[in-house]
Amino acid sequence: EARRKGWRRIVLLFNFFFPGSGTGNLGFGPIVAALKTPGYKDGWGGWRPFSWRDSEVTDFDVFSAGGEPTMFSIIQIILSREPEEVAQWLDRVTEWDFERVIPAHLDAPLAIGPKEFAQAFEFVKS
Repeated sequence: EARRKGWRRIVLLFNFFFPGSGTGNLGFGPIVAALKTPGYKDGWGGWRPFSWRDSEVTDFDVFSAGGEPTMFSIIQIILSREPEEVAQWLDRVTEWDFERVIPAHLDAPLAIGPKEFAQAFEFVKS
């Protein structure tokens, strides 16, 4: 459970799509608190610049789309810079006969074929 909780939080934090899930405090408060926690075992010397709200679980569930193919917004921005190249790559990949995809993040494996895989890249056509 601790790994799932940590993974959820990392995804939400570093993908910044649900800014309401956590709050940041980069001031002196977390540093002072860290100094009062000698020997903190979880790294960062006890410094906790972020706190999490109760909505983190719900936000993560929404973000992960219940097992559907999901494209992080930052990846959409990057891939949208070269839509022709992405379209060529997608044409090649969708020629393959596959029944599942194993993404690097979120739910895996996904029971999808070429058609469903291509739908995750619809944003490059707009």
